[in-house]
Amino acid sequence: MFKSMFVTGLGGQGVITFARLIAGYASNQGLKVSLFNSKGMAQRGGRVTSEIRISSDHDFVYGARLSAGGADLLIGMEIGEAVNSLSFLKTGGLVLLLDYAFVPASMILKKETYPGFDQIREVFSQKTNCFFGVAEPKHPYNVYLLGVLGAILEHVPEALPGFTCKGLEQTVRFSLKRDLEENLRVFHEGCIYGGKLTGS
Repeated sequence: MFKSMFVTGLGGQGVITFARLIAGYASNQGLKVSLFNSKGMAQRGGRVTSEIRISSDHDFVYGARLSAGGADLLIGMEIGEAVNSLSFLKTGGLVLLLDYAFVPASMILKKETYPGFDQIREVFSQKTNCFFGVAEPKHPYNVYLLGVLGAILEHVPEALPGFTCKGLEQTVRFSLKRDLEENLRVFHEGCIYGGKLTGS
């Protein structure tokens, strides 16, 4: 098994923490993991990305960076950043996207329209039918999204085998001890929402 995930969002959304939780869980399962984080003006709401590569073969050699069309999963925490990262998605890959938009001041001043969620779904449909949109996400977004993803992967295990809500919960307990009860509450809400998305 060899899978790659591209995570994108804005500074302050917890992109890197989300990626570390995924990588930590995979490592605890005995899988080979590489993680590459890129932070621009992260503390000012700039673009943040994480590239995660996971393999069941510890002798398999691969680079830390993803090339175009190399991501089996694209996780987007902001609409515009997800669209900007579309080229990384493999045809037929899985997309999980928060319905959250950070509209630049320049667009507001020019009275331009930021793409809506339905428009974005159409854009991604040209590359995959495996699209999951998360409306009205709970804060912290990264923990909520982790729960949603866990539930989806239980329903679509071929996207990333071995990932479950129960397993990811243990990673949350181990890694997010600060405000643990609140994080667990949000994580469980994400799991419930993810189950609804898959109809389970």
